[in-house]
Amino acid sequence: MKTSLLITLCLSLLALPAQAGPKDYVIYVTRLGGDSASARPYISKASAYFEKAMGWPGGSTHGVFLPYKKEVIKFIKDKTPGFAILEAPLYFELRKELKLRPIAQLDSKLLVSSRLHLVVKDPAFKSIADLKGKKLWTTLGRNPVFLSKVVLDGKVDAMSHFKVKKIGHALKGVRGVIRGRAHACLIDDDQLAHAKKMQGGADLKVIYSSPALPPPPLVVFGDVLDAKAVAKLKRVLLKMCSSKQGKTICKEIMITSFKPVDTKLFKAAQKRFERP
Repeated sequence: MKTSLLITLCLSLLALPAQAGPKDYVIYVTRLGGDSASARPYISKASAYFEKAMGWPGGSTHGVFLPYKKEVIKFIKDKTPGFAILEAPLYFELRKELKLRPIAQLDSKLLVSSRLHLVVKDPAFKSIADLKGKKLWTTLGRNPVFLSKVVLDGKVDAMSHFKVKKIGHALKGVRGVIRGRAHACLIDDDQLAHAKKMQGGADLKVIYSSPALPPPPLVVFGDVLDAKAVAKLKRVLLKMCSSKQGKTICKEIMITSFKPVDTKLFKAAQKRFERP
């Protein structure tokens, strides 16, 4: 399995220049699913759209979708792309080091969780404190700072308070709780509504809800793109999903639209992420 993933990553990176340029980009949105190879046709369409809308030469823009955090970090640091769509936890993790600036944010019912709920089945658990030493299954297991400080609002250190299991899909956590393999899981509003309809889901209850959470932002890297290009890219993004060609691309990758950055929301989450 690891060999297969390595081959897929290598094939994807071979499609890019040895050193990415300011017109190149990476997408890291875990709920898109799939892998680099299966995403390539959609990425190619998006690249062609950016070239035309931005007035860039044909074949000058290259993108890649990477599903794993470590691969994304390595790619960014090795290739130095111009922009990226990143999961919020990774954005906050790399923001200072790479001088990331969000210029738009994703709007998508399927890809964005505006808040998360801590869900249990056992009626004995009534608060976060009651889950000391208990099993928490979450997709945020690889983002302990974001989990502890942003989602749980600093109430506990997640990795020491819970026995955290990293999972790839939120509904796996729901099934774990229903079947008694996990004591709690973290899911969003839509996932909670779905979970309630599952066999055994009627017994699930929320014992904590997070503050509002920021969606994946589209970010630029420092001054890799000049100010004029950044301003134009922002205008292109905000119109993309309502344009004739862009609408199809957005639909294929489950994006409803790109919206202006909710500065207040991002600053509030950043403040929680950076507190001691």
